[in-house]
Amino acid sequence: MPTRSRITGTGMAVPDCIVDNHLLSRCMSTSDEWIVQRTGISERRVSPDTYRMLLRLAAAPDKTAYMRDVKDRGFDGNIDSSLTVSDLAVEASRMALEHAGLTAEALDCIVESSTLPDFAYPATGCVTQGKLGLTSTPVFNLAQGCAGFVYGLSLADQFIRGGMYKRVLVIGAELLSSAFDYTDAGRDMAVLFADGAGAAVLEAHEATGAEPRGLISHHLHSDGSAIDALTGEICGSSTFPPVSKKKIDDGRTRPRMNGRAVFVHAVRRVREVVQECLDANGLPADDIDLFIFHQANLRIVESMAQSFKISEPRMHNNIQRYGNTAAASVPICLHEAVMGGRMKEGDLVMLVAFGTGFSWGATLIRW
Repeated sequence: MPTRSRITGTGMAVPDCIVDNHLLSRCMSTSDEWIVQRTGISERRVSPDTYRMLLRLAAAPDKTAYMRDVKDRGFDGNIDSSLTVSDLAVEASRMALEHAGLTAEALDCIVESSTLPDFAYPATGCVTQGKLGLTSTPVFNLAQGCAGFVYGLSLADQFIRGGMYKRVLVIGAELLSSAFDYTDAGRDMAVLFADGAGAAVLEAHEATGAEPRGLISHHLHSDGSAIDALTGEICGSSTFPPVSKKKIDDGRTRPRMNGRAVFVHAVRRVREVVQECLDANGLPADDIDLFIFHQANLRIVESMAQSFKISEPRMHNNIQRYGNTAAASVPICLHEAVMGGRMKEGDLVMLVAFGTGFSWGATLIRW
């Protein structure tokens, strides 16, 4: 009997600190109306360190000087974060394991994706594994940006279908807020990105019946010819040495994005991969019961809704409340949809993401 991977548990974690557009408007030249019109975001979650920094930045008479001081000396002179990306990954993972009725020791493998890890090395997945109390469970660490969770699902699915593992934990976790300049110099990215984590447990099940439940197909792509449109050097070896005062002063340790280029690429590639997934499975868009798109920008999601005539009840969006949580975006949406009873047994669900690399993909699931 062939094996099919099923999602048996989901989880999510976001910081307690909420930053609305009005607070950002006290730090940079923007407004609630401007952000909502262009992105659909009203508020986002950020780490306690970022939140405290934003409150002080909002009150600072010279905001550029304040951010320069943070860059030079660190926030409060403290180099240790009060919340790390692995902390969020662990919280989401424990929730997913609880919902699956498993302990961490039952896992055969972990696949994790983060953009900004706790350390340059080891990667976040290894740190998370240790915090879960595991000492020999293999970990695969991905760096696919916003497409990381979809890529992780495909990898976990192949391990299960091939018989190598029976239970795999897939995590998308991000703590991006600390990377941005919250003055006008970094406005375009700072208003978009936020912190959070999502996780899912995949387990092997026999593929029974005419339409077996579980993960059906994956469609993945990358294009490294346009890396300048969305890139972050941070500790990268593209400069020598990887970290220097000049690199910091030049702003090359902060993420950079050409918003227009990313938007154009995302709309094109997401539309293509949705159609590819539909064609590969001989389905019209109307047969998909629920679409979960990466929450990059509500305008991108609305463009897909228009292209494929997707009604609002057949999508789950939360960018209004959480912003763009990159690799955590799709699994957070998935968890909310599960908890909200948005899908019933036998429903077809499509997960779609686009991120840095550029990397993009779609996964079809029969729930």
